Amino acid sequence: MQQMEDYKKELLSIFFAQRWIIFWITVIIFGCAILIAFLWPPTYSAGGSILVKGKKAEKSLGAIEKEEIRPFRLTKEDLASEIEIITSPDVIGRTIKYIKQSNLHLKSQKSGSEIHKIKNNLKTELVPASNVIKITLYSKNPQDAKTILEVLMEQYILYRMEIYNPVQTEVFLSNQVDNFKDSLKEKSDELVALSEKTKLSDPQKEMENNLNVKMDLEQQLNVLRNDAIEKRLYIEHLEKVLSDEKIHFFSSVENPAINGTAGLGPKLQELVAERRNVLRVYHPSSEKIQALVKQISYTYSALKNEVIVYKDNLSNQLRIINEKIINFEDSINNISKRNVEIRRQQININRIEKEVQMLLSSFETFSMRREEAKINSSRDTVNLSRISILSKAFSSGEPDFPKKKIVIPLGLIVGFIVGCSLGFFREYFDHTFKKPSDVETYTGLPVIFSIPK
Repeated sequence: MQQMEDYKKELLSIFFAQRWIIFWITVIIFGCAILIAFLWPPTYSAGGSILVKGKKAEKSLGAIEKEEIRPFRLTKEDLASEIEIITSPDVIGRTIKYIKQSNLHLKSQKSGSEIHKIKNNLKTELVPASNVIKITLYSKNPQDAKTILEVLMEQYILYRMEIYNPVQTEVFLSNQVDNFKDSLKEKSDELVALSEKTKLSDPQKEMENNLNVKMDLEQQLNVLRNDAIEKRLYIEHLEKVLSDEKIHFFSSVENPAINGTAGLGPKLQELVAERRNVLRVYHPSSEKIQALVKQISYTYSALKNEVIVYKDNLSNQLRIINEKIINFEDSINNISKRNVEIRRQQININRIEKEVQMLLSSFETFSMRREEAKINSSRDTVNLSRISILSKAFSSGEPDFPKKKIVIPLGLIVGFIVGCSLGFFREYFDHTFKKPSDVETYTGLPVIFSIPK
């Protein structure tokens, strides 16, 4: 028991002696794991599976006349042969050729040896205790992986049927041609319906006309906004002047009743000038001066009433201008929405047209292959096994690498383990005396005293 405690104490002493090495190595590896988790380009995968049916009757070549039939069972070699066909350069080359002919644009364009890249990123494995082959394709883009794997599985079936059974190839290609015919009809009907819905003879011309109308409306809208700002500021100025107790002549008001030849404004100015002249002779309390004051007060009151009426007219004009501004803004917004709708419909039409072109290209390709299969179907072949897609290609959605929930904790654990290993390894090769007991152990001499470091 005492010996075990000594070992524990020894391990702890080594750990604390090399703690900085353990700490820094753990931090460095953990930091690298974090960088990998967040900065490493993610790799996605797409998976699918193929079922190889082997329990199909096979005619014995040695007894065709007697019609002897014996059951055929798949072996590991047969399944291995299927895997070799899946990963063969011929199947991958046909996949690449089909993708290019069908205009299936991939988000990550490949360069160099495309067959070599796809083959390296392709993984196949047998599901234990079954005749199922699981196929996984890795790529930097999940949609690319799914698209390539879908085409690869189809081309594998075609290629295999061309080798083993041209009759089945013909049936398969005929079905594909019929499917493409239905898809073409569906896309054509969709394109016609979309054209009838939009009722666009020339979308580009209509958009240009709408832009010209919008530009004219915006110019008129700017004029109305400037006019509205001027009227609002002028109304605020009149309200401020009307609230002032001093006498104002409202010379800036362009109104005949206010500043015309017989207007109240000039008349008020004459009365004020006359009062100023009379004050030079008469006392302010005289009857003549008081009469002028009353007349000035009456005239100014009448002038303010006229100005108020004029201000109310300006307010009505401002209200009408604001309503026009709202109508112009609505018209401009409607034109913008119409252009957006036209553009959206135009994009949909272009998309459908591209899909039609892709379908036509695929239709022609499968039609040519069907004719070739008809020629090859005259040969007698033996059907060794049947193939069917058990699971269509599907994307993983999330990156297969790096997985943050795994990489980060694993980096911490690995860093700690590596740090401890290097720390203990360094301690193992360090033969210097670390404790007073080491002197007695290795030299056999007694220790008189020790000085702590």
